[in-house]
Amino acid sequence: MLVHLHVKNLALIEESEVEFGPGLNILTGETGAGKSILLGSIQLILGGKTSRSMIRENASYALIELLFQVENTKARESLAALDIYPEDGQVLMSRKIMDGRSINKINGETSTVSQMKAAAACLLDIHGQHEHQSLLYGDRQLAILDVYGKEQILPAREKVRKAYQEYRNCVDQLKALDMDEEQRNREKAFLEFEINEIEEAALIPGEDETLEDRYRKLSNARRIMETAQMVRVMTGYEQGAADMTGNALKEFSRIADYDKDLAPLQEALVEIDSLLSDFCRDLSSYMDSLTFDEETFFETEKRLDLINSLKAKYGQTIHEILSYQKEQQEKLEKLQRIPASHRQIIIHTFCHKDLVKIDNSVVEGCRTC
Repeated sequence: MLVHLHVKNLALIEESEVEFGPGLNILTGETGAGKSILLGSIQLILGGKTSRSMIRENASYALIELLFQVENTKARESLAALDIYPEDGQVLMSRKIMDGRSINKINGETSTVSQMKAAAACLLDIHGQHEHQSLLYGDRQLAILDVYGKEQILPAREKVRKAYQEYRNCVDQLKALDMDEEQRNREKAFLEFEINEIEEAALIPGEDETLEDRYRKLSNARRIMETAQMVRVMTGYEQGAADMTGNALKEFSRIADYDKDLAPLQEALVEIDSLLSDFCRDLSSYMDSLTFDEETFFETEKRLDLINSLKAKYGQTIHEILSYQKEQQEKLEKLQRIPASHRQIIIHTFCHKDLVKIDNSVVEGCRTC
């Protein structure tokens, strides 16, 4: 409900405030007193056009403010859909008109003219001698008529809506399939190329990690061998750690019987000697098995290059590449089925179009009853 109107510097009005109460409110006055200007100010909030001539002479701006008390639940829901929420149950709408521009606000927040117009439509309607605000909008005229018809029109209208939706879906599918033969062949050729390229690679999930480990080992074989040889000398039995530990154990054994507190130290030294012996043996076995096969290195590098080139095109992992291949295969199969699908969709489209015409004629008949 409109509870307050404030107008300032608009046409002949210097400043005026009007309080509205529940029920019928009547504005009276002599001709030229400003009744039409007050009603016209409300039109401006509804999105009416503004001009410099509306501003009172010698004033820099004109201001219109409308205060609404929102108690209707439906109005609250409509405002909420516009992201407008009453403060203490009230909505304040204002429009400040200046030379060449205007500032619109709803509850103190700047808004566009279209937002003001939409919000006002939830709160206010104007009936005049020659106009009805709602009837000015074509999209609401049929809605008003349908609400008037109620049970007689709404079921038939819902049937039309569903049939039209199906018809639009068919039209959209036809547009998606509406490509010439040359374009379809190009698309099929491209899909076949991608699918074949991935198939020929014969990818195995996880093989890239295995190949990377092998490549890293082969590419660093010389450094591995040199470092392993140096460590074997340092830990071996030819003046290495194992040789020195063995000598230390031999010397320590000669004094161990003199003091029982030396027994734990002797056991630790025996453990160290045993660990060094195992380490030297395992290191020697590893070095004996380490070989550099140039052909294996070349094949590994070539395979990795192929996998990495596929990753650059189709996915970051082998799993993603295989998933991409599956998606492209489905697209190709869909393209190959297009001629049959095309005919079927055309049939459905015309069927639904006829249903829309038949059902719509029923609705039109109800509206003219």
